[in-house]
Amino acid sequence: MWHLFHGPNDIARDEELAKMKAKLGDAEIASLNITALDSTALLRDIQAACDAVSFLADRRLVIVRNWLSRMGAPKRKTGKESADPVAQLIAYLPDLPETTALVLVEDGVLPENHPLIKLAQDKAGNGRVKLFDLPKEPVQWIIERARQKGGDIAPPAAQLLSSKINRGDKYDRDHYAEDSRLYLRKLDNELEKLVAYASGRRIESADVDSLVADEEISDMFKFVDAVSVRDGQTAFRLMRGILARGESPLVVMTMLARQTRLMLSAKEYESLPADQLAQAMSVHPFVARKVEQQARRFSTPELERAHLAIMEADVAIKTGRMDDLTALDTLVVMFCDG
Repeated sequence: MWHLFHGPNDIARDEELAKMKAKLGDAEIASLNITALDSTALLRDIQAACDAVSFLADRRLVIVRNWLSRMGAPKRKTGKESADPVAQLIAYLPDLPETTALVLVEDGVLPENHPLIKLAQDKAGNGRVKLFDLPKEPVQWIIERARQKGGDIAPPAAQLLSSKINRGDKYDRDHYAEDSRLYLRKLDNELEKLVAYASGRRIESADVDSLVADEEISDMFKFVDAVSVRDGQTAFRLMRGILARGESPLVVMTMLARQTRLMLSAKEYESLPADQLAQAMSVHPFVARKVEQQARRFSTPELERAHLAIMEADVAIKTGRMDDLTALDTLVVMFCDG
């Protein structure tokens, strides 16, 4: 069976994936029957992973991240003779071995008319689609999330916590979903500390005030700026301070990924006037000018390699091949060593 998980709530999505992995049985044996691929995978790589025979287990799991969004919308012609990779994947799915679960993971939201979503609506398609959207009510999400962690938080405390973390600019249409995903991860990180601190009792507003500082985003921006000008000494000093306050390395990596994408956009649209550049990048003109200046310190191939390295580090962390702090240290060294 194949599955399509799409949407920006990667916390809920990754927990769903963890449940699927747990169903494979013993963790050591399960690891031999899990293949993780990223957006750079070729269709033949995906098919080879799916067609492989499971080892000492009844089933195997193949996880492919952000491949569909990289490939773009499939062409109208969806037969096996089509040269379009997405169309070829759709043609292959009926031949997917019964012992393989293929999970296509997309950080973004796919359109409702995407052929894979339509295929899943047909029972004969043998597929399942699940949208992992961001919660509309953060306070209610905080309350429910605390319960999932074995804790209990008073509604006023949940409201206070939701306001202490910066959610991003809703008018930044290109990045708001990503910022909101960061917001959820930060809330989750703070809840983990609060539940442990309360140790069985209800979390009150005083606890939030004691443990959660009003988010100081300036250090994060200074860190990204230091990396963008290849100032390794400053970048590592700021990074250690950010991590010492309890920020997750994955959150810092996400900021690096966003900056890399912005600099690549600045390279792509560098011939445009300043006002058009800002519009093309969907950022404030001040941000566009600043990113354009920072991007001049990097070649396009360097930024492309950095973008790929961040994706590979993310996969390495999620598959247990590298711890998050080591991955972050490696990326900062790579950015600043130039």
